[in-house]
Amino acid sequence: MNPQTYKKQLDDAIREIEKLPLHRLDSDTKLLKQAFDIFFEREIFSLYKIDMKLHNDYKFILFSTLTKHSGSLAFLAIQILAANAIMSGNNFAKRELYFSKKCGIAINHLRAPVTVVSATKCEGGYQLKGTLSWASGYEIFDTLLIGFHYDGCEYEAMASFHKSQNFMVGEVAESFVGNSMATVNIELNDFFVPDEDIVSSQIMGNYTKAKSISKTVHFALYGVGCGAIEMVRDEEVKESAKQNLENIKEQFLSTNDGEVMDKLRIEMFVLIQKVVTTGMVLYGGKSILIDEKMQRYYRELIMFNSNGLNTKIKELFKNEFLTNGG
Repeated sequence: MNPQTYKKQLDDAIREIEKLPLHRLDSDTKLLKQAFDIFFEREIFSLYKIDMKLHNDYKFILFSTLTKHSGSLAFLAIQILAANAIMSGNNFAKRELYFSKKCGIAINHLRAPVTVVSATKCEGGYQLKGTLSWASGYEIFDTLLIGFHYDGCEYEAMASFHKSQNFMVGEVAESFVGNSMATVNIELNDFFVPDEDIVSSQIMGNYTKAKSISKTVHFALYGVGCGAIEMVRDEEVKESAKQNLENIKEQFLSTNDGEVMDKLRIEMFVLIQKVVTTGMVLYGGKSILIDEKMQRYYRELIMFNSNGLNTKIKELFKNEFLTNGG
């Protein structure tokens, strides 16, 4: 599948979800599932069929197009693409079976300096104890890629994303954005994972050390920016915003320097925040209505920028404020 074919499939899927009340995809889980299923069935998330070296090209096409229509759907796309990429990258024996399912991900706790989910080896597999936090897509995803520690190693494994006695799903977290994503915490109480569902095993600390520089947040923020600029009615503001956003886009597409990427992320966030605020002010008070797009872009801007935060990025935001906003 070449980029042109992929873009056509994506445009067809967009036209299909545009028949839905898009402003409700942020709050209605059943409606978000309906939209997710449309994309899944049209194989928009099947990037595992594409050479890994080309993934960023396809992800840029996806997120720059999709995000302005629904940030919640785009956020779930990030989840399934990550899970599929991990299965593919590790040549997981059962990957084709799980590619046919809708798979979420809950492994970020592997970054923690302590063990969050531990395991005991038993006949035919492992029994897990601990808490999986921030697992999005409950009742949308069928399966979940989870992480745990055992004997000095960190593991990734597949699990069914359904409530059971040993897989206790908590209440859906309430939030001012992305409520429809049904984000939950999961208590594992001697939850059994068979050996055949182990995706990978590495020395502890590998997840943090080997985590490659990701541009996904940049792609998503750029998509929010494109949507916001489309809504700006003042041509002078629109043209200035478009030029500034395209300049940042060209920079993040052409670099793999982590420090530069972090700097550009902050620049893009600040720019889009100003575009949304200025656009809403110029449009007037009715911009706060729930079916208006600008207020959604504001909330989704915060949502995407909250993804993947670390101490370094937090310090950069602090310095940006003290230098230009304090």
